[in-house]
Amino acid sequence: MNGKRVPPTAGRTEPAQRTGEAESAEPADRAEFIRVAGRVQGVGFRASAQQLALAYGLRGWVANVGRGVVIHACGPGERIDAFVRALREEIGPPARVDGLQREPAEWLPRGAGFRIAPTDTPLAPRG
Repeated sequence: MNGKRVPPTAGRTEPAQRTGEAESAEPADRAEFIRVAGRVQGVGFRASAQQLALAYGLRGWVANVGRGVVIHACGPGERIDAFVRALREEIGPPARVDGLQREPAEWLPRGAGFRIAPTDTPLAPRG
């Protein structure tokens, strides 16, 4: 990670919650599973992805699953989009991202942090 773009997260105010949604839901929030293919295991990818996620103010986890990596990211949609761009552009060799697949995921509670989950975690559904 070369640290080109790091959005400010300090001083961010939390808007009111939407009725009937999980505690973490905000009007612009999204939750996604991001499946990453390429050279992403044994090269420090999970630690780099965690650092990026924290820099973008996201909560969730990253885990090795099968031959790739699965990321569960939750936070403001524009920050998730920027995080996905950074996964491709800012995590350099020896890691290499060949493909990304994104799909909706369940909400994570506010304050959940972002962690590296165990390899082949059952929290990372396939398919």
